[in-house]
Parts: sequence; C-alpha cells; structure tokens
Amino acid sequence: MSEDSENHDYSIIRTSNKKRKLDSNEPVFDERKACRAVAGFIRSEKLGFWSIENKSFQEFVRMLYPQFHIDRHMVERECIEIYKEEKAKIKETLRNLDGHISLSVEILKYERFIGDKCELSYFNDYMRLSAHFIDEKWRTQKWVLNFCFIYPSHPLGEAILKSLSDWDIENKISTLTLGYNEDCDKTFQIAQDRLHEKKKLKLSGQMFRVKCCADLFCSMAEDAFEEIEEIIRKVRPLTKWEKSLPTWSFTLGKLQVALAFESLGVFIEDRCVGFEIPSAEEWKKVQGVCKLVESIHKVATVLFESMPIYSTANVYFHLLQELHATLTRESTGSDGFIITLAEKMLKTFDQYWKDMFLVLAIAAVLDPRFKMKYIEFSSSKYEGSDGNSKVTMVVESIHSLYEDYVTHNPQKENSPTESSPPLLEDESSDDDDEEPSRNPYDDFSLFQEYCQLIDSTSQPAKSELDWYLEEPVLPWVQNFDALSWWRAASPKYPTLSRMARDFLAMPTTVPTPSEAYYTKPREVDHRIVSLGSELVNALMCPGSWF
Repeated sequence: MSEDSENHDYSIIRTSNKKRKLDSNEPVFDERKACRAVAGFIRSEKLGFWSIENKSFQEFVRMLYPQFHIDRHMVERECIEIYKEEKAKIKETLRNLDGHISLSVEILKYERFIGDKCELSYFNDYMRLSAHFIDEKWRTQKWVLNFCFIYPSHPLGEAILKSLSDWDIENKISTLTLGYNEDCDKTFQIAQDRLHEKKKLKLSGQMFRVKCCADLFCSMAEDAFEEIEEIIRKVRPLTKWEKSLPTWSFTLGKLQVALAFESLGVFIEDRCVGFEIPSAEEWKKVQGVCKLVESIHKVATVLFESMPIYSTANVYFHLLQELHATLTRESTGSDGFIITLAEKMLKTFDQYWKDMFLVLAIAAVLDPRFKMKYIEFSSSKYEGSDGNSKVTMVVESIHSLYEDYVTHNPQKENSPTESSPPLLEDESSDDDDEEPSRNPYDDFSLFQEYCQLIDSTSQPAKSELDWYLEEPVLPWVQNFDALSWWRAASPKYPTLSRMARDFLAMPTTVPTPSEAYYTKPREVDHRIVSLGSELVNALMCPGSWF
C-alpha cells in the first residue's frame, strides 16, 4: 500500500470518527487534558521526561489518537502547572496544621567529571528537605518540601530557612534532624538562631537538634572495620569478595561468611596456594570485630527493618541502651584488642548519647510501656553518679514542655477520675432566678479561719501529665503501636496527646530504611539534576504528598 493511500485511509477514519462523535454527542478530544494525564503518569511512575521521546511511546500515542502530537516540553509545562496547584493546597494544609512539624535534611551527592577522559571529578551537594508530622488521623507523614542545589557560597542553613519562609511554616518547627558531623551542628545553629531572632519558635523558644542514628551506626562500624583493614585485604581474595556494596552490613556479612569457612578448615595452605592466609590471631580479631558490629546490626535491624513503617521516636531510647550495655560489657573483658576497640566505639556512642539523651528520653516517656519507669531504671543502671540528676532533668523538662503546650493551647483538661458532684439540697438549680439568701456561716470567725486553712493546705489539681505518669505502665508488647494508643487516649489526655503527636513524629534517622546502612554519600540521578530547579521539584516532591 502506498503512503498516499494510507494517509487517505486515515483521513476517512478521522472524518468518520468526527461525524460519529457529533452524532452521538461524545466529548471532543481535549489535548490539554490528555497532556496533563500523561504528565501525571510520567511523574507518578518516575519515568522521566526523556521517555516521552521514546519511539514506542510515540507510536502508542498515535494509535490512541493520531492527531495528538505530544512532546516533552508540553509535558514539562503541565508537570510544573500541576506542581504549582498541588503545592498551593499542601502549603495551606501545613499552615493550618494543628501541631508542630519536624524537619529532616538529607544531603545527596552528584559526581561530575571533567575532561573527555574523565580524569578529574568532584561532587555537588543537593539538599532534600522533608517535613515529618502526624496528621489528624494519627498517620505518620513525610512530605518532601524542597530539592535544591547547595551553592558553596550559601550555607546549608540559609537554604533551609529560605525553604521554610517559602512554605510559611517557620513558626511550626520543633525539631531538625541532620547528619552526624560538625558542619551539621553549625547548620542547626544558624537555623535556630535565625528563627529565634524572628521569634518564630514555640516550645519556650527552642528547637531540638536531632542527630541521625544511621550515621552513628555507620561511624561506629567503619571505625571497627578500620582496625582490621589489613586483614580484610587478605580475606577478600579468599572469599572471591570482589565488588563490595557501599554498606557496612554487607562488609559484616562477608566477614561472617569468611569466619564460617575458616571454622570448617577451608582456608589451609594446601588449598589456598598463592593466597595470603590470615593467622589464628588475625582470625580472632576478625571474630571480635564481627561480634561488636553484630551488636550494632541487631539494633539497626529492629529500627530499620522490623518495623512496618518508619520507627516512631519512642523505640530508640531502650534499643540504644541495649547497645550501650553490650559495648560496656565488652570494654571490661579480657581481650586487650576488643577492650580497646569497644572503648573507642563507646566514646563515639557517648558523644551521641550526650547530645540526644534528653530528646530521646522524652519520646520514651511518651510510650505508655515505659513512662518514667524505664528512665529511672536505665539511669540507675548505666548512668552512674549522674543517674539521679538525669532523671530530674527529664522530669523537669517534660513538665516544662507540657506547661508550654497548656499555655499555647488553652483548653479544659480532663481528669481520668473527674465527675460531676451531685447537687446538694441547697444547690438546686430550679430557683436560679431567686435572689440568694445570706449565708449565716459568714459570721462565724472560727469556721472562716478553718476554711482559710483548708484552702492554703489543699493540693493543687493534678494535670493530665501527672495522671498519665502515675498510672501503671502497660505490659510489654513487641508490636505495640504507640500512635494507635494515643489516638484512643486523646479524649482522656487532649493536651498531652498533642505533645505526643509532635514528639513521636520526630525523625531520628534521615535516610530511608533501605539506605540506612550506606557508608558513602547517596547519589542523585544525573538525569534529574540536569533539569531546572522548578521541574526537579515538580518530579521529586508531589510523590510524597499523596
């Protein structure tokens, strides 16, 4: 069939279709809606705009409607328009949110090469800023607010503040979760000082600095592996350990496999000719390192893999205490190498614990399985002479925070035992319009003196926090859902539940569970960063909103 004949047939089909639509009152094809639908599909499936130019995709579109000529620029414009519309709605939702917002900042790397032979390369930093909160249905939410390039001349703190101003949520921030290094400490200080200057901070004018727990684990594991770096060099060829994933859990797994082979007598000189075999003393060091790193991995597995969703902040305190107890035991053993390594890891842990103790303790108190009982128990067992002072600090801090919530969210507090007293005979409400009669007791001075004594010695009414802390802790349940418990208890503890909602939403780890074991900076897709800033956000952000 000739090309002219084929085009003539298409013309007949189009004319016939057009006539049928007019006759049957079918809707006319709307190119804008079709383009918007394609934009939504491309964005939701994260296919990238380059897929629009794919030959197979173009043929598919022509089969659906021959006159629909779509290109990537049309889809890009629609993506930006959709993003602007959705952002306006999300912005309004966050502005009207009845509670505080926790922030997390993740730094992604993009390696750029210089020269035709790619002899030189350098990394650019990109920021992914996310808002964490618990919505009115008590569901955890993580919404990406901004994805942008970090210019060397502009500190990260400035980029965070600019995003908060753009989203108009500067007065809702309660915590900021960043990486585990000094630069992140400076970033937090810049953000806190600027928000404090603008008087945008609630919670008595403070913002909690949260250090990424995944970074802590990575730092401790890497320090341990560094002690046996030369032994690992010998082990790699023995186990055909060629390529290595950039995760400390992968390294741990490989070393454990090597130890299993060694225990079976696989690595003997007759079988491993040409290979350098570790000595018995070196294998003992590998075993000791694996034992210490395995104690980290057990905690990480519960936090990053066992939970059905992101772990709420209440579960970190007792699990980190378990890690601390293990390292403490190993630092008092008989093996000099293990003692030295355990002490080094403890030093790293203690610095993190010093900075994070209070905020994690408050989150633990808001777990009805722990309350102050676990804080008192663990402090007496592991905090030494500082135990009592730390317990006092937690008690004072949580009461101060609670009072701040009461001040900023005034409402009648409920008491678990509160009930309306019965009316006495002379308190009948039937004669409200009558003028009250004179009380003869006003003339009895001795009785009036007694009443004043009772008023001065009576105990103040208990708060929701007092009632909550005095009630028995719940029995331990492994799959306990703190959010479901607080949701059910919110009518009983209206103010305290608001406080729990804010603190349990606090992210204690920046990367996703699947990325929590990484030892190298996570990289961003080069096809993404090649797009403009607005287009990048149109792709990166809305997927987390819905």
